[in-house]
Amino acid sequence: MLTAKGNHARKNINQRELESLRKALDDEGESIELNEDSRGFISPFRAQVTLSGAHLPSDFVKDTVHKFQGWECNEIVFSTVLDKKRHNQERLGFVDDPRMVNVAVSRAKNRFTLVTGDEVFTANNGHIAALIRYVEYYAQDGQIVRAPVVSAFDLLYQEYDESLARLHAQLRSEDSRFKSEQIVAQLLRDALSKASYGALTCHTQIRLNQIASSINPALTKDELNFMHNRASCDFVLYFRVGKTPLGVIEVDGGSHDRPEQVARDNLKNSILAKSNIHILRLRTVESSIEEKIDGFLAQWASSVASV
Repeated sequence: MLTAKGNHARKNINQRELESLRKALDDEGESIELNEDSRGFISPFRAQVTLSGAHLPSDFVKDTVHKFQGWECNEIVFSTVLDKKRHNQERLGFVDDPRMVNVAVSRAKNRFTLVTGDEVFTANNGHIAALIRYVEYYAQDGQIVRAPVVSAFDLLYQEYDESLARLHAQLRSEDSRFKSEQIVAQLLRDALSKASYGALTCHTQIRLNQIASSINPALTKDELNFMHNRASCDFVLYFRVGKTPLGVIEVDGGSHDRPEQVARDNLKNSILAKSNIHILRLRTVESSIEEKIDGFLAQWASSVASV
């Protein structure tokens, strides 16, 4: 299984590999064998194994490759995690170790699935590249799955799936200096063009103290200081007639994983919650962005119909 083009790894995790695997499992239907130890998920990185618990069915046995030595399952999935970023290419030798690859493949009694990035291991022409060539040569139609999950945020990468070409052509630089926000702005335009959301509108980069009242007695001193320190919201939804903010959409890039930014995000979340304003956070490593936006807007669909 090859994930969509783009550098999807963050530190030692690759959420796209897990989302792609889950999509393939859902498309395939539930495994007939749900006995204990019938399916295993392995990765060289503990962080990826931990994250897999939130994405894969509970019957999967999940552990690192090293911990799986001496253990077998009817089905084994091997997630390689790394992408084509330079610092990950420098670590290919760790994942491409012949002993690790041998352990990964030999743990499968009946079925082995490799989940990896597009052309990540091609340049070094090592053991995983040879494994991919072997699979491509002997696999039957339908056994090789390519790009099962594509995200609008894949446009942030130099390489992206051709299905995103139309969206890329629609992006407007005047929407934001950040491409991630340009992407969401266009997706919001598309969503708000639907008749069911015709009474909604959206404004960008609105100061937090313009949509949340500073006289709210529930707000703490830290929250008030944060509000008055030029904090803003990426996208704010309103009814076209009226000034009451309905919801906020925030775009969270990689910097939002830093502790100091997490603290600021938590302050904003708390302020909005105490102000009865809904918030949707879109992480740039996630997929199904259009569906998440539509689901967020849908909570006002009944109100829109009566406006």
